Amino acid sequence: MPTVGNESEEGYYQLIIGGSIIGTEIMKKILIVTNIPSPYRVDFFYYLQTHKPEWEIHVLFQSGNQASFRQWEGGEKKLKHTHFLKSRVIRKTGNDITEKFLPQGVRKKLEEIRPELIIGMEYNAGAVAAKHWCNVHRIPYISWSDGTEHSERNIRLYQKLLRKYIIRNTAAFIASSSKTKEHQIRMGASEDKIFISELTVDMDKYEGRGRAYQPGDMILCVGSLIQRKGIDLLLNTLGQIRETAWSLHIAGDGPEKEELRKQAENLGISERLIFHGYLSGDELADLYEKSTLFVLPTREDCFGLVILEAMCCGLPVLSSQYADGAYDLIDEGKNGYLIDPYDTDRFAERIREMLTNRELLGKMSEYSRNRVEEFRFEKVVTGLLQAVALSFT
Repeated sequence: MPTVGNESEEGYYQLIIGGSIIGTEIMKKILIVTNIPSPYRVDFFYYLQTHKPEWEIHVLFQSGNQASFRQWEGGEKKLKHTHFLKSRVIRKTGNDITEKFLPQGVRKKLEEIRPELIIGMEYNAGAVAAKHWCNVHRIPYISWSDGTEHSERNIRLYQKLLRKYIIRNTAAFIASSSKTKEHQIRMGASEDKIFISELTVDMDKYEGRGRAYQPGDMILCVGSLIQRKGIDLLLNTLGQIRETAWSLHIAGDGPEKEELRKQAENLGISERLIFHGYLSGDELADLYEKSTLFVLPTREDCFGLVILEAMCCGLPVLSSQYADGAYDLIDEGKNGYLIDPYDTDRFAERIREMLTNRELLGKMSEYSRNRVEEFRFEKVVTGLLQAVALSFT
């Protein structure tokens, strides 16, 4: 059977038998419509572009990172066929920060690219415009979402209507977690058209990490210092733990920093807290490796990729039950536990149990490192490939 070789010239790929090029075929032009170039998405898009030469993959960003409160670097420069729109950004600030993008010129850009398939992420203005363009031009559309029943529990009526519009007559669906799939089904998507392609990180960046794990008393929390991340709930819990040695290291920045400092002072635990500010790359991975236990006390996260990062570095994990990806990442009692961050007593009991049981921590560390192998790009891409295959039939 012929095998797919490398991209030969623009719009074509090579067919190879026994190491010999026997011809070229026209590439399928696929467009991914997303919001901003977040690092984990960019890494996955790069994987697709470098491992699917039979596809000409374009990525349309509704805005650049300059529109985001997140401190992300410009890794999107390594991608081919990228397009950026000008967007009006509506930002809600306060104890939490959210952004909505109102992109300009979506239809014009789609006419310019002329894709044969569009994969639209979430249900924002850009996705709605792309779905409408597909309907008009009879082009298959795939809806890709991270959203879950919990994360979308407070959406408004117009948002529900937009979701119904996108779901109607959509060729296939990609879910970033099992909880997302459940939500897509509740919204009316056909179960046999939904394929799970979990959120993940580039495992190669963590190669060799976590093998020298040594249990101690260092707790790590990573995330923006905003109310949604629930760090105040973790501080309330740690305020109950006096008899056990521990220190809390927080990697992240945000508007809640001073409030958290005051809370720690009131609880009498400020001397046990260390704020590292925003970290990324090797700096963050080094901090993961120095830690004993990773805790994510979030009030709401569609997935919680920091759990996976911690597991790549061999950490046992305590995750909030409101991090919906945790249900796919954590095997209860084997590499960590799910907790209710509002149940302070039970939360504190779990922390005590883990910090005082070094044998358990060692086993959990090894299990975490093995578990992450299931989330390599070549594994999680399967769901996306199935969705594309269904859309082209």
